[in-house]
Amino acid sequence: MMSWKKRWQGYAIVVLLLGLAMTVYADTGPGATSYQMETMVISTTRTEIPVFDAVQNVTVLTSEDIEASPFDRVEDIVRSVPGMYNFRHYGLQTNGIVSPLEMRGVGNNRVLLLVDGVPQNDNFNNSIAWVGWGHIPKESIERIEIVRGTTSALYGSEGLGGVVHIITKKPSTIRKTSIRAEAGSAQTYAGYGFHNQKINDWGILINGGYETSNGFYMVENPKSYEIERYRNMGKVFGKVGYDIDPSSDVAVSALYFDQDAGQGRTYFHNDLELDQYWTTYRKKFDMVSLKALAYLNRADKTAYQDNATNNYTSLDHTEKFHGTYTWGADIQGTLAASKSAPFTIGAAFKEANLDYDEDYVTSSRDAGAKGTQRFISPFLNLDVHLLEKQLILNVGARYDWIETSDGMNWDTASSAGKPPYSNHYGSKTDESFSPKLGLAWHPDGRTTLRASGGKGFRAPSLFELYKVHVRGGGTYYRYANPYLSPEEIWSYDIGGERLLTDKLLGKLTFYQSFASDYIGDRLVGTSKISGGKTRYEYKLDNISKVHIHGIEAEFQYEIRNNLNVFANYTYNISKIDEDLNNKNLEGNYLPNDPRHKVHGGFRYQNPDTINASIIGNYYNNIYYDNENTLNTGDYWTVDLALSRMFLKHYTVYINIENLFDKEYPIFLSSSSGDTIAPGIIVTAGLKFEF
Repeated sequence: MMSWKKRWQGYAIVVLLLGLAMTVYADTGPGATSYQMETMVISTTRTEIPVFDAVQNVTVLTSEDIEASPFDRVEDIVRSVPGMYNFRHYGLQTNGIVSPLEMRGVGNNRVLLLVDGVPQNDNFNNSIAWVGWGHIPKESIERIEIVRGTTSALYGSEGLGGVVHIITKKPSTIRKTSIRAEAGSAQTYAGYGFHNQKINDWGILINGGYETSNGFYMVENPKSYEIERYRNMGKVFGKVGYDIDPSSDVAVSALYFDQDAGQGRTYFHNDLELDQYWTTYRKKFDMVSLKALAYLNRADKTAYQDNATNNYTSLDHTEKFHGTYTWGADIQGTLAASKSAPFTIGAAFKEANLDYDEDYVTSSRDAGAKGTQRFISPFLNLDVHLLEKQLILNVGARYDWIETSDGMNWDTASSAGKPPYSNHYGSKTDESFSPKLGLAWHPDGRTTLRASGGKGFRAPSLFELYKVHVRGGGTYYRYANPYLSPEEIWSYDIGGERLLTDKLLGKLTFYQSFASDYIGDRLVGTSKISGGKTRYEYKLDNISKVHIHGIEAEFQYEIRNNLNVFANYTYNISKIDEDLNNKNLEGNYLPNDPRHKVHGGFRYQNPDTINASIIGNYYNNIYYDNENTLNTGDYWTVDLALSRMFLKHYTVYINIENLFDKEYPIFLSSSSGDTIAPGIIVTAGLKFEF
């Protein structure tokens, strides 16, 4: 059998041959310049550059792409992007402490989510699972930038696999106002409003709505105590901007999100309330530009847990994250004294606070956890343009100093056979230096060859450091570990893109990563409990080394001005190289990431007839457990969106997920049963613009 070293070397040769072919068939004809400037991105360097010049593989979803998507939530809008996998159907509502998106096979909770530069990974929970990725109304999003590969040199913790950056719209000089109402499967009803206007130097954008749904059964044969996974959700986003002068502006944004989400049983559901605020300031001088950001993210969440001992027919306790918050600031300056070598330097500060409490229905038992985590992080980025801008050298680095303090956890009653406890932990510090280096070469005006590499890290969350986790009626007991170290990853990729014709773009990228100190459950003991059940006791620890490699291939073809088609394929291998807890897992694949992912579709826009978008998705070879005993072969789905404007102000639309009503698994579990997607989902609506 071919070793992994020979395999990745073979992949690299394929990519290099593609680059040589691009160079041999280079065409310096017209049209290249417009392509280079067509799409801009800020997430690869913290300053705006053409995607064509980026040293990392980037996908930008424009507002037109977002509007054409049949989905409202970002996690679903981005799921057809190469290298991305969304293993959660939104009918599940939440996945507890597990984020639904994976990128380049790095595993759960290792993708950074930003909104206008504000980190959404909260660090008291570290998963962004509770956000649901749907807290920003769809109409407010200007674009979504997806950068694949480690991003810690720019943004610090979390982005081991990459970053998803949501950039909201600015107030527009042309007033835009709309309302829309929709209804769909599972007695789902929603209404939204949008207003965007600028008057003189002031501008305002406000967007919000409310949705309610009876939800879906996510199992094939519901038991007597199982119900549909309902949801009631409201969200409001607002922005006020002011142009101080022609070279400076300030904007204040606010977000409110409220969701009650059912988890499939009467007394098992979540209430989540988010409110977020951020302010940005920009100033441009002749050779220097400044940008400052300050933010506050607050969250109140109550998880209602039912009683397993009486067949889930009563409430056992509530788990509350009350008054938890993250706040921070970010300032940067870019010196462009020489346009061929813009230099950005800055610093970031972030503080996260955990305040967790458990309240029990039938006793005075009290349990909980607290802690604080602070980051101080200077960073820099340099782009050097050489050979008349044909060659771009990108160098970046960030240092993160992390202090964790005021940690404690307690339980006033015995639980799962454990005596009461009250623990207080002293402060500890960690640090991480994250460099990056990249090259982009334009052998001609239609081609970019890329190579980049760097280090990423993820700091352990306050949840992982201090929260004792008990589930399954006491069959699962996990100790917290206040001495966890940050996870690390070293990654590189090599590839290229070429405008094969004026309308056809092709991309190919090979990537490889080496991760260490992955945080996971270490089995520390077993014991028998009532009913003959076995209690498994775990402790969180840095136990795994993981090796990852894969290929991303993409094509985009503009057949004509109103018809675009795309196709992409991702081949990914993520294997455990070392597991200090269980040697039997070494060589196994990481769960919840397909080995093969294929996406393809088209978008047709003709205001006189119809707008149509259709996307096909294919996934193959997914394991659902670390032991690699639960596996699905393959499955595919097709999603469709149709809309038609009439009388200049009205748009009627219909969105269909899983058009052919395919049954496929979301999770396989030997203990709790399988979770199945609910089948075809249809939503229809009417939008009025005035």
